[in-house]
Amino acid sequence: MLAKSQRLNLKTSFRWVASGKSITSKNFKIFYREGENIVPKIGVSISSGQFKKATERNHAKRICFNALRPYYALLRKNLNLVIMPRSQVLDLSGEELEKEFKNALSSLITE
Repeated sequence: MLAKSQRLNLKTSFRWVASGKSITSKNFKIFYREGENIVPKIGVSISSGQFKKATERNHAKRICFNALRPYYALLRKNLNLVIMPRSQVLDLSGEELEKEFKNALSSLITE
């Protein structure tokens, strides 16, 4: 899990970011929007329609944060992300999910 200062926490923040641009992948959808923050902020939005049990929702959230961790330092500083995983995320290995994140985030990474 990322530090609290690196996460989106308010419902209004999630809605604001979700009204921005999006990237769709096989196993998740990423909404992004640039703001005035000095560090990238990330949130994971879990649908109870996709994940029936609370333990599955918590596990999916941990998987997403852990797969994104290696690329966090490479993200643009004023970026806000909301990740919405699909239920298939629970069946993927960590390496597969990291590769998918890298491909999806390639336009948002500063190198």
